[in-house]
Amino acid sequence: MAPSRIRIYAAAAALPLALALVAPPARTAPPRTFVRRHGIDVNVWEYVYNNQDPGVPLPAGCDERNPTPAPFEITAEQKEELEREGVVVIPGLLDQEWLTHLREITDWQVEHPHIWASPGVASGLYDYIQRNIWTTNDAFIKFLYHSPVSTALAQLGGAKDSVRVTTDLLMVNPNKGFKWHQDNQNGPVGFDNALRWWVTMDDSPKDYGAPVYLRKSQNNKCVPEDAVFVDIDEGDLPEYHDFTSFRPKAGDLIVWHARTIHKIDGPTSQDWGSNKRRVLGGTVAIDDATYVDKEKVEFADMGRHSLKHGDPLTDPHFPKIWPRPDPAEVVARFNGDVGRSREGFGRMVGAMFSAKTFEQFASWGNVLKKKDAVEEEEAEVREEVPASR
Repeated sequence: MAPSRIRIYAAAAALPLALALVAPPARTAPPRTFVRRHGIDVNVWEYVYNNQDPGVPLPAGCDERNPTPAPFEITAEQKEELEREGVVVIPGLLDQEWLTHLREITDWQVEHPHIWASPGVASGLYDYIQRNIWTTNDAFIKFLYHSPVSTALAQLGGAKDSVRVTTDLLMVNPNKGFKWHQDNQNGPVGFDNALRWWVTMDDSPKDYGAPVYLRKSQNNKCVPEDAVFVDIDEGDLPEYHDFTSFRPKAGDLIVWHARTIHKIDGPTSQDWGSNKRRVLGGTVAIDDATYVDKEKVEFADMGRHSLKHGDPLTDPHFPKIWPRPDPAEVVARFNGDVGRSREGFGRMVGAMFSAKTFEQFASWGNVLKKKDAVEEEEAEVREEVPASR
């Protein structure tokens, strides 16, 4: 089949998902009872379409009139580990007050699901998953303004001028897991200027739910920038078969290079029962990043901005959170001037038929169709190698 025809079929297959992410609802379905998914109730028939505010107060000492990131100290050894290994765990980023706050706003969000979570919830991959939640829930942008997350990321990334959010992602209970992949839904920023992060609200279970990384795999030469899923036995990836499993505790932060290959396994039953694995993560741009038009579908870049390839990444859709938020961008956020839009939808549809979009979707199909022949071997390796904290 000709590549052009394959691209058309791949794009057509992705169109329903794209429409679900941005299109306004045709009608409102009548209320129905809650649907229980693996111990978490999500009322999929009463999704909210508007901006949300749970009304949960910030921890003591935060001044909403003067948002300033909380302090946190990163050691030279931690920064060196990130640069050398491609991933690092920062224990205890969130103290008990911040941890309680993040749990409260997360649980509130699950109980009041937003329409942008509907594709992920329907897929069953997660009990709840929502991208760019900072644009729809006031509590999450306030968390990014005030918490120590940006302070830690600035030090780890060697920032001198700014740290900006290019995307975020709230993830609750990965039921089916996510096989070996690199992150490429990072927003319009290049790998060299991007840092990936997530902070967990729960201790990792003993037997599943912990992320596994291939140390130093950010240095690989074989994985294209547009690939998502990878085969770790192809190219030069066998050189990085150092399977390192982290079992972070509640309040810990994991930071990694966007090219670092990793995976996460859900429970074999695909049912978390009474357990929870709540995580807030995302990507930030460090210092003088520019807007990168990746010529592919980018779900993190669907706002109504007018940035072009090569423009400075200075726009309310990619808010500055360190060393302190930009006052004009704060106003734009709370005035409702950011978020998904028809302009962003049009930009995404225009990229849907590109060769790079085809490569992205092809990487999903190629790997998902293969049986995981090394899964048993990896399990044996994990048993032999002590888990790192």
